[in-house]
Amino acid sequence: MQKAANVDLINGEPSKMIFRFALPLILANLFQQLYNTVDTIIVGRFNGDDALASVGTSFAVTMVMIAFATGTGTGCSVLISKRYGERNFSEVKTAVSTVLIFSLLFSAVIGAAGLIFSKPLLELLKTPQNIISDAESYLMIYSAGMPFMFLYNVQSSIFSSFGNSKTPLALLIMSSLINIVLDLLFVGSFSMGVKGAAIATLIAQGFSASVSFILLIRSVYFKEYREYSYRHFSFNTLKQMLSYAAVSVVQSSVTSVGMMMIQAVVNRFGSGALAGYTAASKIDSFAIMPYLACSNALSTFTAQNIGAGRQNRVSSGFKACLKICIIMSLIEFALISAFHNQFLSLFMDIGTASQDAVKTGLSYMITMSFCYWIMGINSCQNGMLRGTGMLKILLANSMIGLIIRVIFAYTAVNISFIGVSSVWLSMPVGWTFSIFFCIIAKRIVLKKHNQQNAYTNTNTKHQ
Repeated sequence: MQKAANVDLINGEPSKMIFRFALPLILANLFQQLYNTVDTIIVGRFNGDDALASVGTSFAVTMVMIAFATGTGTGCSVLISKRYGERNFSEVKTAVSTVLIFSLLFSAVIGAAGLIFSKPLLELLKTPQNIISDAESYLMIYSAGMPFMFLYNVQSSIFSSFGNSKTPLALLIMSSLINIVLDLLFVGSFSMGVKGAAIATLIAQGFSASVSFILLIRSVYFKEYREYSYRHFSFNTLKQMLSYAAVSVVQSSVTSVGMMMIQAVVNRFGSGALAGYTAASKIDSFAIMPYLACSNALSTFTAQNIGAGRQNRVSSGFKACLKICIIMSLIEFALISAFHNQFLSLFMDIGTASQDAVKTGLSYMITMSFCYWIMGINSCQNGMLRGTGMLKILLANSMIGLIIRVIFAYTAVNISFIGVSSVWLSMPVGWTFSIFFCIIAKRIVLKKHNQQNAYTNTNTKHQ
């Protein structure tokens, strides 16, 4: 990480700054999806629907693990962004060191839990018996690599806090290429099946985590900020970080648990429908990444400008981010509408795959392509809430959206003409409720804040 790679989000035209910062984040998130997606493509093409379904059902559990990493990364990003905006580089160094130590210890605990509870969790999700063995193998190997995945996500968030989104992108490109080569070798040449795909992912994640650690330590402690004193570990800094992270961790974890509950709905329809759902969900994960990247970019933009005392730029940043998301949703709608068959064929041979797999996959993709603009609006709102520190509203927003989604999925699945489609229809329904809740909640909070300020000013005048 070099200063030239950092984007100054405090100065300059907001739309240009956010786009310049968000673009590498978008590309980085897309490449990050290649880890599981490449596994899914190669396993599905070489080993068939059952192997594809086993990777898919494992993903619901791995999302819970990833939630802790992304939540911790979000917490440290908000804290470090504010310290960076204040130009308090001693506290920046202390925060980086504290977060890295905490992340290493915490990720080891999560990985151990994954190794112990892999099979019980899969059984709880009503995973079909014909795929549960492969799913357990994939999940256990993934759990073993949890410290690598956790550290990389946190380190990537730290780079982003400095306005550096290019370094994580470069590392992801390299590790994704490693993952692809190893997948082809282990799954294709050595016929290691699902286990081979999981091992390839572990090695690739280990590479990205190790290299990013070296670059981060060298930059923060030996180059850019070496003259500033710091503490290796600060409980006060950890407390502050966790105050930001807690909401994000709970938010991400609850969302992931909700995904597990929804996964159980899909599992009812057998391995064919599950294979189609898995394939389409991988395409969906690529489609939503730009909105999540923009949300993270807006969080960093907002936090840095608040730290620098430039709150007047926050609204402009939100509008700029919203414009970017809407444009991307139109592009994705056009692409999926034109090439949905080609996208699905990446994961399965449409000519030989089961009718349930193809029907489920196409229905998911086509339906969701109409609704990504709703996801974009919701992501922008979440990004601004995170950056401004309105974490309680952010958590409540996510909880309401998730509750609505789960209720809709479990209720509508019993309607004959909807069936398994309730799973993906529940997503835009949940996003819509979240948007309206967020608008109402922000107005209430701002009204209360203005009333308190008016009361304070009145008392001051009478004194």
